[in-house]
Amino acid sequence: MKILNGDLYAKMLISGSNNLNNFKEKINALNVFPVPDGDTGSNMATTISSGVKNIFDLKTTRIDEISQKISRNMLLGARGNSGVIVSQIFRGFAEYFANKNEINSFELVEGFRSATSRAYSSVLKPVEGTILTVIREVTEKLEKTITPSSKVSEIFKIAMEQAKISCNNTRNLLPVLKEVGVNDSGGEGFYLILEGMYKYTIGEAVELSDEQVNISDFVSDTEVYEGEFGYCTEFIIELKDVKAFSKDKLVNEVSKIANSLVVVQDEDWVKIHGHVLKPGTLLNAAQKYGEFIKIKSENMTLQANESKNIANESKTNDKKLKSGIVSCNTGQGIINVMKESGAHFIVEGGQTNNPSTNDIIQAINSVNAETVFILPNNSNIILSAQQAVQTITDKKVIIIPTKTQIQGISAIYNFNEESDWEDNKDLMEDAIKSVSTGEVTIASRNTTMNNVKIKEGDFLCIANNKIIKTAKNYNDAAKIVIEHLIKSSTEIVTIYYGGEIGETDAEEVANYIESRYDVEVEVKSGQQKIYHYLIGVE
Repeated sequence: MKILNGDLYAKMLISGSNNLNNFKEKINALNVFPVPDGDTGSNMATTISSGVKNIFDLKTTRIDEISQKISRNMLLGARGNSGVIVSQIFRGFAEYFANKNEINSFELVEGFRSATSRAYSSVLKPVEGTILTVIREVTEKLEKTITPSSKVSEIFKIAMEQAKISCNNTRNLLPVLKEVGVNDSGGEGFYLILEGMYKYTIGEAVELSDEQVNISDFVSDTEVYEGEFGYCTEFIIELKDVKAFSKDKLVNEVSKIANSLVVVQDEDWVKIHGHVLKPGTLLNAAQKYGEFIKIKSENMTLQANESKNIANESKTNDKKLKSGIVSCNTGQGIINVMKESGAHFIVEGGQTNNPSTNDIIQAINSVNAETVFILPNNSNIILSAQQAVQTITDKKVIIIPTKTQIQGISAIYNFNEESDWEDNKDLMEDAIKSVSTGEVTIASRNTTMNNVKIKEGDFLCIANNKIIKTAKNYNDAAKIVIEHLIKSSTEIVTIYYGGEIGETDAEEVANYIESRYDVEVEVKSGQQKIYHYLIGVE
């Protein structure tokens, strides 16, 4: 085949999407930071899956119409920086394919050139050694080798092979990758997309595997309330005896206890989801088969009412405000702080669960204000927010570049919905400059970063996004972080405890600080995941 039409393009991309989805946990594991929050693979997989969803409903073979639909879907479904960049790559293809029924080999290369240009322009400060380098070098290779007689399969074989070469070289371009000894995760994800597309052209279309379950999706915060009451309970157990285990027997037992039941076995792990009135009954039934690795149980009635209240409060407010706030947060305790401090809409999401561009668009549209400020509170959400802003035409939207939840809290403390947007912008931007952020979490692997030797299971002492030391327990780590951040001018230290931390542990840290420094210390339950402590020093 020397001609590419919309039908073939869509089928190739579905194969590429399946290939990435099948290996997304592998991509997640390439996360450079040794924190158990790797989500590049999940973000890219969600983005490309959104692009090809129901694509054949268009009932056309025109490549311009198909590519435009895929591009639009990807933009709305894009999650995280990696997802946004992928969406922009395929937007570049769509822009070149405009007004074309089908394309030849030279035009396909032009499509790669357009994709490269769009990807680079979507990032304010492009960094080499990332997915950007991979798409650029793939394009350069194609420009040098493709002839009018080149088949589509040959083009994608060359693209795939060059992508792998480029991925292997990313660690030589980006020092942090070389230090940790991994390739760029975004680049590897793009390679998997190209590999899946190539395989379709040679009759080896990649199907979605039933065996792989994305753990971050399985135990997630995206449960949809559909009229059921009780608790949405999800957990993973590691089996004591894999050979003796009978999945059918377990299903028979728990089906009597839970509704909306899903039970999936992945070698020695079993993942279970169910809606129950008493979570303990479901947990007890499963625990005899193994030990828990991860548990989540949330009150569906409260979740539903909470989500409805947030939306209704904003939508039913007839008075148009001068300024409104959309904030991206995770952890019910922190969400409560943001709401009490004036947030008009909370987009739930953060580490490992980045909201999509469409989530942010809907949030902006739900706030009845002349100007809407967005607090991303995570560096991996800023690019999605920027894409969302471009779609809004009926109100002014301003992104305050908060990179941590602590910065977001500091910003909203300086917000007034009746003030002019210029005043709010200046005050919030000044606020995030005046607060330092500390974090404590457990290391997910052995590595070395910033000349700090890290062992899996150590507690990481993170100050302003930089690992400064490790400790053997979380309280020692918190003390190290605070001592690093505190200055003679410091007036207040705020400690948000989450994960499995209790108030007693946090109070111990607070007492330690108060006994050594003349500062005010506040302790609050953040209920955030991954991070045992989030600390603000002002």
